[in-house]
Amino acid sequence: MEEKELQKAAETAAFIEKEMARLRKEAGESGDIVRERNRSFIAENPFGSVYGDSDALVRENEKIISEAEQKRAEVRLLEQVRKAPYFGRVDFTYADDNEQEEIYVGLKSLVEKRRFLVYDWRAPISSLFYFGELGKASYTAPGGEIGGEITRLRQYTFQNGTLKNYWDAQLHIDDAVLSDVLSGGAGEHMKPIVYTIQREQNAAIRYSAQRTLAVFGPAGCGKTAVGMHRLAWLMYQASTNSKPASTLMFTGNAAFRSYVSSVLPALGETNAIAVSFGELFERFLPGYSIQSALLQTQALLEKNAFRTENVKRIYDPAFIAQMEERTAQLPVKFKNIYILEDLALSAEVMEHRFHGLPPRVPVKNRLQTVADWVADELENYFLIHRKALLQTLLDRSEAGESYTQQYFRLRKRVLEGARHMAETAASDDPAGLLKETYLSFYGEDAFYTALCARIQNNELYFEDAAAMLYLSVRIGRSAEKYQPTHILIDEAQDYAPLQHHIIRALYPKAVFTVLADPNQGIAPAANTCAAEEIAALYGADTVTISKSYRSTKEIGAYAKRFLPPEAPDYELFDRSGPAPEIAVTPEAAAAAAEILQKAAEQGRSACVLLPTVKAAESFYRKLQSRFPACDLLTGEQQTLSGRPVCMPVSLAKGLEFDHVILPLSTKALPEDRVMYLMCTRALHGLHLLFDQNVPQRFL
Repeated sequence: MEEKELQKAAETAAFIEKEMARLRKEAGESGDIVRERNRSFIAENPFGSVYGDSDALVRENEKIISEAEQKRAEVRLLEQVRKAPYFGRVDFTYADDNEQEEIYVGLKSLVEKRRFLVYDWRAPISSLFYFGELGKASYTAPGGEIGGEITRLRQYTFQNGTLKNYWDAQLHIDDAVLSDVLSGGAGEHMKPIVYTIQREQNAAIRYSAQRTLAVFGPAGCGKTAVGMHRLAWLMYQASTNSKPASTLMFTGNAAFRSYVSSVLPALGETNAIAVSFGELFERFLPGYSIQSALLQTQALLEKNAFRTENVKRIYDPAFIAQMEERTAQLPVKFKNIYILEDLALSAEVMEHRFHGLPPRVPVKNRLQTVADWVADELENYFLIHRKALLQTLLDRSEAGESYTQQYFRLRKRVLEGARHMAETAASDDPAGLLKETYLSFYGEDAFYTALCARIQNNELYFEDAAAMLYLSVRIGRSAEKYQPTHILIDEAQDYAPLQHHIIRALYPKAVFTVLADPNQGIAPAANTCAAEEIAALYGADTVTISKSYRSTKEIGAYAKRFLPPEAPDYELFDRSGPAPEIAVTPEAAAAAAEILQKAAEQGRSACVLLPTVKAAESFYRKLQSRFPACDLLTGEQQTLSGRPVCMPVSLAKGLEFDHVILPLSTKALPEDRVMYLMCTRALHGLHLLFDQNVPQRFL
């Protein structure tokens, strides 16, 4: 091992230890400062103080405490960084002056006296490690394009802070490193991939911060990791450009949210705010009991005829267009405004003003604009006709009554009444609008009657709530105060186009990163299963990742057989393992328990996947007595515990396990889309347990 590399590792480790000691000391001193300030204040003000003095003290203390907490967070990140302070090196010779720099790339920038010991993986110069090959190269810095030549690409492995190995590569990220990482066990949480980011993944991560991006790719290609790392990159870009950045992430269920929860903190960033459609419904449609997206999916997978038709009707593009048209042309009823019997402003003029505003603006916002205009017009009326109004009031006043006070009371009453009239000139009842639109589009039938009954009982299907929220947003009754600069939408194929319309309407100024694999849309009636449609809904640029890294070649190839003929092919990472095990047994629960026990003994994660919630609950009851150390996960609010789990496939989106067990009944075999999703959850072992003879398409 080169002495120079050992010295570099030692120098970096010493700097990290010194920085941690400094930050701990400063954080501790901050606490001492606050305590001393409080003691001094009490001593100087034994009988209390005016609010201004105490408020100033509290604000200053809060600032000191906040800065101290930031330093403690920095220490926590450095504790993580010192285990592996860097993982790559690029020797780069600049074209303009022929000067060479050894660029070390790691999780976080380490700077000693303005000298970079390590560059943050998100820094512009670090892109050379991910994009580069030996030879001519360049990177985009704030001042422009920097050209030169890469003369060395080196990779490193550390173990608990000790440099263990390094090697030079002609291309970045040696497959042996990636294979070693992928061969490891799946954990309870998603791991950062900064050490193994591939070129096509890096292209998506560093894509323009000003452009909405749709990232498509097969199961296991790293879309979610790319999305999370892109958020971290965007936060880094904002901090280096001194621009405020705020992020929001749409997720489907608590299990997935908990699975990805550690990624951003591990990258040194505050976790993004996460939200689901269920939470949007709770906030904007209070008072309604709304069935979950999970139950909607289960009804569709179980081929519930009534529910399937209801979903089809609500999500019909023509019906969505009808809702849009109805809210754009919502009838308004303005009233003439009279002041002392004289017409001050006619309903016709107000209506003309309303219809002159852009129809894309929510009705409530347009009414607010009209109300502001009406108030201004009436203010002018009172100013212009002040003398005449005062004279009229004087003539009508009785002895001892102040006609000037009457004038001001009249002015206040007219302005308040006119504003209220203008603001409420159109309906703001989304439930009523939904019933009216449905009736006019589909007519009065059993589905309309059932919809009215659900609304009357305050119990909605998921698709009902989506339509009602869309109407509520369109008319301006529901508006989001928090407007993030960037939004990440994972598993975008699981959302219906109507849901995408809602997101766009709630967050009109955001830049989006949309992640999707159309082949994982297991309930097409409620999904958006065309990449082109997803991209069009957001006006997004597109990046496609064409290689899957999750499963072994054997599992990946088996999963591919369940793709439709028109699905684009993709490459499998070259990592071998056992072929999928296919067995026929009348005792699937006993066979599954044996596999779970072996996985537990090896410290590997395992999951039993069933097509539906009912099937998962039924199989779990059989499994409990044979393998009690297994959890049942059938709710959107449940999280992974780290133990083996039995769950429906619709909750497994984005998750991965070392071993996946599929108990299959020949009487109710899953459709190909479901099988593809089930198989691609497995990293190392896939086990199919049939109750009878195996159908040909599974062999």
